[in-house]
Amino acid sequence: MTELARAIDKSKVRHYLIADSKEEIDSYCSEKNLEILNRPKYVDPTMICHHFIWVGKRPRPAQWKIS
Repeated sequence: MTELARAIDKSKVRHYLIADSKEEIDSYCSEKNLEILNRPKYVDPTMICHHFIWVGKRPRPAQWKIS
């Protein structure tokens, strides 16, 4: 299942993340020193394609690529 998160760094820059699991997002945030602000349940697919960074271990799925 796809998981989403909104995170912030030390400079207060927002990062929108998407991955297959919460663990992948947590791992990415730990490596990059990001603080997770929230985990939205739903985001419009267009927003995901244009603004969310894929942080999963496998390649970005076709459904989340811009066509």
